[in-house]
Amino acid sequence: MDELEKLEPSIDASLGSMIKEAFKSLINPSPVLTTPNSSIYLERPHSPLYPYMFGAVIFLFTGLGVAYGGQWLAYLGYTLAGYAAPLYLLVWMFRNDRFEREPVALIAYTFGWGAICGIAAGILNQVVARPIFGIPGAGLIEEPLKAYGVFLIANNRRINSEFNDHLDGMVYGAAAGAGFAGLENFWYIQQMVVNYQYPAILAIFIRSITAFMHIAWTANAGRSLGLAKVKKGYINLRDLIPGVLVSALIHFIWNASSPLIAFAILFPIMTNAIRVQVKTALADERRWGYACFAPDESDGE
Repeated sequence: MDELEKLEPSIDASLGSMIKEAFKSLINPSPVLTTPNSSIYLERPHSPLYPYMFGAVIFLFTGLGVAYGGQWLAYLGYTLAGYAAPLYLLVWMFRNDRFEREPVALIAYTFGWGAICGIAAGILNQVVARPIFGIPGAGLIEEPLKAYGVFLIANNRRINSEFNDHLDGMVYGAAAGAGFAGLENFWYIQQMVVNYQYPAILAIFIRSITAFMHIAWTANAGRSLGLAKVKKGYINLRDLIPGVLVSALIHFIWNASSPLIAFAILFPIMTNAIRVQVKTALADERRWGYACFAPDESDGE
């Protein structure tokens, strides 16, 4: 008997257990000690690059154009500053996927999805979230929207074999969060500097931390989707609930908190959560043999 098969399952795929694990993972994520579903070893089919790259560009520039008109070009410096931290953090997450990198085209597509979500979120926040929950309610709208883009990648029959496990989910989640954060950052940095007379460096610093939080929230939601794929070999909409529930709740608390609590307590918690989640996911992939055989090189035996 394989050594892995002797170990007790560490994660139950039931909804209640996955919700419990999603909260627990913020401090101590559970390693997947049992042999994972064979779907994580599926051979990856060829995916054409250009349609996804084109879709990413359309999403991104549509988001910028509809949200800000020509301002994003007029204030090119604010645009670059707004996207600097999200892109840097996305590259960090992408490079952590050491054994089986995700296609850049799909990362770009998910990034564009995040950007276009900014428009939908802006409308829904005004119509639904704020009248009921006030400003803190934005997370209840934004987190499901961002995470749904990751679900579309993970559940698409043509490309879902690219989405193998929880580390992949974190990469795609980070991409959606980065696209959303960059679009949002442009507006906030401009408003903080032009209207409220913040020093530009302070405005960029504050929004860079917030960008990290957006990335962390959606990465956490993507992680839960990936865990469901590992355990069951497939995902459905129900599998969005655990990660989105945790991310939306933390987002709600973040928006409702004073700056001191947000930056001194919640930010370090999420920073450590992402660090240990990535570390645990990499350890799982090593245990499954990814270091020697990436999914497109393994026959699953």
